[in-house]
Amino acid sequence: MLNFKIISKVLGTLLMLLVLLLLVCLATGLFYGEREWMAFAIPAAVSFVLALMLKYFGRHAENKMSRRDGYFIVSASWLVFSIIGTLPFLLGTDITRLSCAFFESMSGFTTTGASVYTDIDHLPHSILFWRSLSHWFGGMGIVFFTIAVLPQMGVGDLKLFSAEATGLKTGKVHPRISTTARWIWGLYVVMTIACSVALILAGMSPFDAINHSMATISTGGFSTHQDSVAYFQSPLIEYIEIIFMAASGINFTLLYLLVIKRRFREVWRDAEIRFYAGVLLFFTIYCAVCLYVVDGFGIEHSLRAAAFQVTSLGTTTGFTTKDFQEWHACTWVPLLFVSLMGACAGSTSGGMKCVRILTSWKMMANEFRQMLHRRAVIPVRLGYQTLGSSITQTIFAYFVAMFLLLSVAMVAMMCMGIPMLDSISLGVASFSNAGPSIGWYVGPLDSWDKLPDGVLWICSFLMLAGRLEIFSLLLPFVPAFWKER
Repeated sequence: MLNFKIISKVLGTLLMLLVLLLLVCLATGLFYGEREWMAFAIPAAVSFVLALMLKYFGRHAENKMSRRDGYFIVSASWLVFSIIGTLPFLLGTDITRLSCAFFESMSGFTTTGASVYTDIDHLPHSILFWRSLSHWFGGMGIVFFTIAVLPQMGVGDLKLFSAEATGLKTGKVHPRISTTARWIWGLYVVMTIACSVALILAGMSPFDAINHSMATISTGGFSTHQDSVAYFQSPLIEYIEIIFMAASGINFTLLYLLVIKRRFREVWRDAEIRFYAGVLLFFTIYCAVCLYVVDGFGIEHSLRAAAFQVTSLGTTTGFTTKDFQEWHACTWVPLLFVSLMGACAGSTSGGMKCVRILTSWKMMANEFRQMLHRRAVIPVRLGYQTLGSSITQTIFAYFVAMFLLLSVAMVAMMCMGIPMLDSISLGVASFSNAGPSIGWYVGPLDSWDKLPDGVLWICSFLMLAGRLEIFSLLLPFVPAFWKER
């Protein structure tokens, strides 16, 4: 059975971190002279008391953890953080629906970026900062679990995201996992600071720049304005965002090798990053041509608009500068595809990940060769790496689970009165953690508050399932999970 003492110990430690995050937002509110500080004081107190209780219960726990304990901790921590993260929205804003507040919190921690607010510009600074901070922590949260906390607890290699790990040419940047975690977190912080400085120099206010940089590097998409990045009407800001969004979609291990070690050739030899760059470039050119020929955009305008939207959706960031619902329908499917695909494994991006798409393509090509040469043994290769049957089976199982989950969710939303196009788009946008959706009911710039409570709960579940790669979330629902070892 589960080791509840070690589970309580780890969850208590993580809740202490949540207390610090809430106190930072409380300090932000006091700095700006806002009255909504109680919206963070109460959740901080609740988190602190709960953390003490959990740590007390797990005080005698051995520093040892099984895999099922690790799976349970990951799912439970994201759920608990999202529940407590609901309180600031209920206490500090005019949200009265629990489904809306929970949706906003889940959208933040899963870096989805979809919002139920209709007047973001007038939200308190503390609430805006809480939205961005939940992005920033949630973006690196999974990496934090996989390479820092759980291995130190004795989980070992941890098959939590085994399919994701197939895209990692180098899984660690240092023999010690703790050192790897510090290096990656350090790179994450440096990229955030660099993006903030660049946006300030481009004309953003320091507060806007900090919030947008956290949302950009985490591939989140929460903006401090209702019109998102379009509010600033600055081509320079848009180009800066394109660069940093594209960089944030790269595997952070490869970013470390690129930025710190300067191993340019080694990074470029990685099959996934070349596929990722190729997809973004191809669909940018395709959409730019459509905008130039069909919609009458200028050359520079069409390239910038296409590059921003494709990069934003392809990295599942979710910033917008245009209402692409008004573009020609020939651009909708490519935009929907890149949002579902996502960026590289090991990044803060959501979606299926490029490595799964690339591996599936290799498997299909091998199947055709196998039909012509029945007795041949044709391994699946990804760059210089040969993929074993267990990896390909995991990827196949992921696609099956994703298809079934999305199908059930879409049918359920259609039964609640949501049109078919909107149901598909809402399902894809939620599961891929992309944010903006294509539809007549909820468009790219529309608020999600018009959706019924049932649809919001479904979308919240899809966001969490997509962020946790389906299996770790669904595993506790398997009866064998609760049986004795």
